Amino acid sequence: GIPCFNGYTKQNFLLKAYLTHCTGDIPAISKCLNLAGHNAYKGCRFCNLLGIYSTVNRHIYFPLNKQCKNLVLRTHEETKHIINQLSLETNKSRKELIIKDTGIKGANLLFKLKGIEFPWSFPIDIMHLYFENVAPLMYLHWSGGFFKDNKHDDNSYNLTKKELEYIGNLMKESKKCLPLEIGRAPRDISKYHTGFKAVEWRNWIELFSVPLLKDIFIDK
Repeated sequence: GIPCFNGYTKQNFLLKAYLTHCTGDIPAISKCLNLAGHNAYKGCRFCNLLGIYSTVNRHIYFPLNKQCKNLVLRTHEETKHIINQLSLETNKSRKELIIKDTGIKGANLLFKLKGIEFPWSFPIDIMHLYFENVAPLMYLHWSGGFFKDNKHDDNSYNLTKKELEYIGNLMKESKKCLPLEIGRAPRDISKYHTGFKAVEWRNWIELFSVPLLKDIFIDK
């Protein structure tokens, strides 16, 4: 610990820090936790959903008709048990089968920390979950570009081209009065949304979306 002084109690104390959470994108967390990764049959670190191999696309995918409320969640004790199995297994073929069946490749140092609880100590990071996933998908729905066949793009929440251009122009003009601390100057979302970075989607959701949409989505 680090010796510190409490100004309120006027006493010295020992400050101790404990690692309780760790986050990153899926490949990074998979390496950190020694997992098989999202391309494995058991690619989810939160549950035991089993992927299915497509002989047509030659890729593992996860069925969309699975009831999410019935998924069997992973637990810390179960994962420790699997890691122990792998450490004791000497047969290479059986070891590879365990990895395929569980998505766990072996031990990792983080499990030695008492503050770590798998998988909940390793949440999905907000950048990939929200700013580079949910935010652009929401915009595609609003702009009528989510469905390629256009059969489902005539909904009450779809914005017209004129409305999108109006919103984009307001964003572009707002850069004249925004402080530099905001970061990159806002771009016209109707023109440049396909090239938006995570920070731009963050600014769109947190700063621009509500004030710019509130008068358009009055009844929505």
